[in-house]
Amino acid sequence: MEKAAALLKALPSSKVCGSLDAAQAAASAAEEGKCWYIVQLGKSSLSEVHSALQQGCGHLGVVLVASQNPVSQLEVLRAMEYGGVYVASAELEKPGECLNEAATFTSGPSLVLLAEAAAIKGDERWTAFRYDPRREDQGGCAFVTDSIRVREEIQGFLSRESLLTLVAKKSLPSPNVGDAEAGALSEGLAAASKTVTILYSSDTGHAEECAKAVARQCRNGGYAGSAVRCATMDSFDVGALSSEPLVVFCVATAGKGEFCGNGRNFFQKLSDRSDLALNDLKYCIFGLGDSHYWGKGTEESKFNFAKPARDLDNLLEKMGAQRMMPTGFGDDQDVDQYHTGFAEWKGQLFSRLGVDKADAAGGGDDGPVKTDEQIKVETKQLRGSMKESLDDITTGQVPFQDTKLIKSHGSYQQDDRDLREERQKMGVENAFSFMIRVRLPGGYCTPEQWIAMDDICQNFANGTLKITTRQTWQVHGVLKRDVKNTMRAMNKACMDTVAACGDVCRNVLCTSRPDVCSKELHAEILHYTYDIHDHCLPRSGAYHEIFLMQGDEMAEKIQIMGSTPVEEEPLYGLTYLPRKFKVAVAIPPSNDVDLFAHCAGFIAIIENGKLLGFNVAVGGGLGFTHNNQKTHPRLADVIGFCKPGDAKYVCECILTVARDFGDRTGRKHARVKYTVEDYGPEWFKEQVEERLGFELEAAKPYTLEHRGDMHGWVQASDGTWSCGLLIPIGRVKESSRVCIRKIAELLKGEGGFRMTCNQSLVLENISEAKKGQVQQLLNEYKVMHNKETTVSGLRRNMVACVALPTCPLAFAEAERYLPTLVERLEAVADKCGIGQEDIVIRMTGCPNSCGRPSMAEIGFIGKAPGTYNMYLGADFVGKRLNTLYAESVNEDEIIKILTPLFSTYAQDKFKDERFGDYLIRTKIVKKMENGRDWWTTPDL
Repeated sequence: MEKAAALLKALPSSKVCGSLDAAQAAASAAEEGKCWYIVQLGKSSLSEVHSALQQGCGHLGVVLVASQNPVSQLEVLRAMEYGGVYVASAELEKPGECLNEAATFTSGPSLVLLAEAAAIKGDERWTAFRYDPRREDQGGCAFVTDSIRVREEIQGFLSRESLLTLVAKKSLPSPNVGDAEAGALSEGLAAASKTVTILYSSDTGHAEECAKAVARQCRNGGYAGSAVRCATMDSFDVGALSSEPLVVFCVATAGKGEFCGNGRNFFQKLSDRSDLALNDLKYCIFGLGDSHYWGKGTEESKFNFAKPARDLDNLLEKMGAQRMMPTGFGDDQDVDQYHTGFAEWKGQLFSRLGVDKADAAGGGDDGPVKTDEQIKVETKQLRGSMKESLDDITTGQVPFQDTKLIKSHGSYQQDDRDLREERQKMGVENAFSFMIRVRLPGGYCTPEQWIAMDDICQNFANGTLKITTRQTWQVHGVLKRDVKNTMRAMNKACMDTVAACGDVCRNVLCTSRPDVCSKELHAEILHYTYDIHDHCLPRSGAYHEIFLMQGDEMAEKIQIMGSTPVEEEPLYGLTYLPRKFKVAVAIPPSNDVDLFAHCAGFIAIIENGKLLGFNVAVGGGLGFTHNNQKTHPRLADVIGFCKPGDAKYVCECILTVARDFGDRTGRKHARVKYTVEDYGPEWFKEQVEERLGFELEAAKPYTLEHRGDMHGWVQASDGTWSCGLLIPIGRVKESSRVCIRKIAELLKGEGGFRMTCNQSLVLENISEAKKGQVQQLLNEYKVMHNKETTVSGLRRNMVACVALPTCPLAFAEAERYLPTLVERLEAVADKCGIGQEDIVIRMTGCPNSCGRPSMAEIGFIGKAPGTYNMYLGADFVGKRLNTLYAESVNEDEIIKILTPLFSTYAQDKFKDERFGDYLIRTKIVKKMENGRDWWTTPDL
């Protein structure tokens, strides 16, 4: 303050006053020079300063001194709206020309912001500038910046309806005068001063959708496009809140009543700013949550429901901000989930804002959020703007519509959630990358293809391969600029990603265990698996055009594996399927594919070493939504038997029934399992038979005994060997990656690789001459492949999805955490004497259930970081769902619950009795008879 006073006193004809009233009085009486008032930035008296500036006295000058970080420059921007005011922003130690200019400007008041060096140290957004209306009168530019960069809010201000051109004149003519141009200018200024800022905090995108919907309707309902700002909470300068006329918040809930990652820092910084007065701020809030997330009717659910929104509301009120309307809430328990509350709240909001709803119903510069069905119809057989989006090097992401579209080409856009907070602090976009999944029916590949994938993960991805529960690879961390090169590298190795994701028939699974039948019979069944898969492939040539073709000219289609560029879809039509369609082929007695978790399943019926055909099952699927009782897992029903050659046609008919009768109005109810549940298995069977033109035969007897992988060596009748490896959680990395690469190089031209649905690997067709070399490599790199090296029964049977940090849907860890939990449980199991007992344990980060936890003897589904619902009692062979046993438990609670269960199981189990069956027999949990009963709490 003293430094500023000294600088002002050194100016000619300048007087420094002790109060604003004194400065105003002196300025009114002055005939020359300036009468100055100095005030600290951030004090509540700033509203009085703005009132004084609006009066337009030419001899009044005000200096704002900023001494605390961060420094908001919005106070000086507001002054520019009054017209005829000199405004400047500079460093206190280096004021430059601004004070001299301010002192000689007597056509109106002057406002200068002087920031101490410590307050703006390291602030790349700080902008030194001068706004002098005299320059515009002389034909120049009123606004001059002395910084290399101009901070975002200043850029936004400058673009608002050419605002500076308007306010350069102290008085604007009234719209009532005859001068049409002057009237237009006046109306433009009025529109420009009507501004709204919409801030959101969102993990899953729901709050972001709400915020963008508000922004879109404001732009189309009366607000100038540049007067509407929509951004994450963390990207907004907390100190600038005091200068915002209106802020709308859309706030989602994470974890146990916590802010999402892109709003956490904002709330913390705001909580720390006790000096920040928000008396001039008007605000309103829409909070999203689930009133039953921590149990229906529980105090915990009540306490945590939309807690971030309520906490923010309380804090803003405490800081003096004015609540424009009551806080609204969107509850996932409502009929239409959060949309119900949002519709009611936004109607009130638009009435308060004066938004024209009729106009708002039109498009916007970012357009309304389109449904998946609209996107499929409007993108020319899955082309859309995908090629242009991938060629855009200005950003690491693709637009929203293309995030939906790229799924149909085997890829998902993701970002590293571990890095979100750090990158938001840096002011850069999230660390976007792409997961790419390979189409590999039956899980089979050659050694040459394995080597190609090993090169791809090293050159374009994160240096690891992920074997998935879909019996194929995924690579993670592919940057947008490398997506096409990755696809082309796969293509060179005779692989693609067509139908690996999206609303189509996805990768068809087949039992991978070489010990379930003869090598020849296994090859025959794999042949029918390929038949089913190829018959149900989409036929669009979009994949080849977007990812494989070089240059701008698309003169020819590059073909692999029988795909054809037909511009119509005989099976799928324009809208493809309502949801994904999953198919599996099981070879009894193995159920390693978890056949009953699939939309369509084929159970090989073998008699006297001959394949008779397949039993057909329909209506399985495990995904659901926490506390949404319209969603639930379901196991497939066996509806009949078909000959081997008819399997692909049966699958086609199941697919087309799903296509024609599946729910396209809500994706959470669109899977085949709900169609079967709603209409009944018998009705579904009749529909399939009508399309087939013949009736299915009665289902034939079969027996399932296990669903785990084979570990160790087994010899085929032709003398070749197979070896089952254990790849923990399917992540091929470090020493295991080096080992398998060397084995692939050793087996080139003769061996084979088969991924398993339990995220492991089988080496096939190994000659006697090379068996010893393979064994030597396994020993050298300590790759687990038998009971002596696979550690425990729990570890042999653990499965987890990827979850954090890349999956955008994950609420909790899975792949990175389950091995740690299993290590603790192994100690308990060893102490109880059941360390080598095979127990199926699975974990997913969310209830979409990619790791199939609902069919595990011990299943965990993430609810929040470090918190899981625990389900018990599925059977060992995959024909029974488990039952909710404990809600919202952490690691210590899990150990506490399972320790006595392991102990009593060890003591009281029957011979060869499995853990899940023991829990049912002893009534520790009740048998889950039907998926529709998922939400009931069984009486024991």
